[in-house]
Amino acid sequence: MEAPDRQQAESAARSALAKAFKVDVKSVTNAMQSFSQSVSGGKGSYAQNQSLKSQIDTSSDVAGLMGVLLDVWAAPSGTVYACARMNRKDGAATYAAIIRQNNKTIATLVDGASATDAPFAAYELCNFAYSIAALTDNHLNILSVLDSNARRSVAINYGNAAAVRARAMNAASGIVINLEVRVRDIAGLQTLDAERIAKPFQQVFTKRRFKTSVTNTDAPYTLAVDFTLDTVDLAGNPNKFTRYVLPAALLDRRGDEVMSFQDSKRSGHTSISEAAQRSIRDAEEAIAGAGFAKAFDAYLGSLLQ
Repeated sequence: MEAPDRQQAESAARSALAKAFKVDVKSVTNAMQSFSQSVSGGKGSYAQNQSLKSQIDTSSDVAGLMGVLLDVWAAPSGTVYACARMNRKDGAATYAAIIRQNNKTIATLVDGASATDAPFAAYELCNFAYSIAALTDNHLNILSVLDSNARRSVAINYGNAAAVRARAMNAASGIVINLEVRVRDIAGLQTLDAERIAKPFQQVFTKRRFKTSVTNTDAPYTLAVDFTLDTVDLAGNPNKFTRYVLPAALLDRRGDEVMSFQDSKRSGHTSISEAAQRSIRDAEEAIAGAGFAKAFDAYLGSLLQ
């Protein structure tokens, strides 16, 4: 492949090689993201699994391929040529070994999910198994191209990634979270309603395939949220300010706390009503983005320990 510089030439060569091996770049990318979320902050014993880390890191670098060799040549004109290749024998041996190890890891995770009576743990174990299965399906496709005999010699008992994903979805379907959201407008601005605060929480859970309710008081889990909006007086500042305080606790049926979250932020504007709207928008972003959603994913990742 040719390009104006080395980086572009190497990237084009890797992409061309990935197409030849039928790499599912989308599934690899999604698997990497899921893996990173599951072991965020180094939580979970699987974060230290060097084979898994190597697969994730390498997939990110070379479009899902491991053991890629690059030959690069720069022409006097400035055009850079790159050729990506793989050693069939060595590559096949590497992929076959990794696939066998992944197969065992997936089996361990799925068995663990079947053995536990903790719904969130069962889901996370299956979901993590699915991420590994998505990578492994990709490895199997590559191995088939490298050495069809080696592919036939590798036994897989997890079925395929779709089958493992179905397990994760089945585990998720049994988890219902009742949303109990209370709002207090101390400022008296009459700009709050519980539904607006509940909606981003609901989206966090449904995105991860859990069910939510606002009426099922007998649900296995309850998210108790107290949202407070108040005015803030900053002496000498002509603008108007409001602050929200957002504590949330995920409780099991017995009322025991599973995880908690706390956030607050001040917002200002020339208008008190607009300052209040900014505070509410900031709260919505904190719930769905790097705040509650990230904390919840970290909690799920901790269940892999």
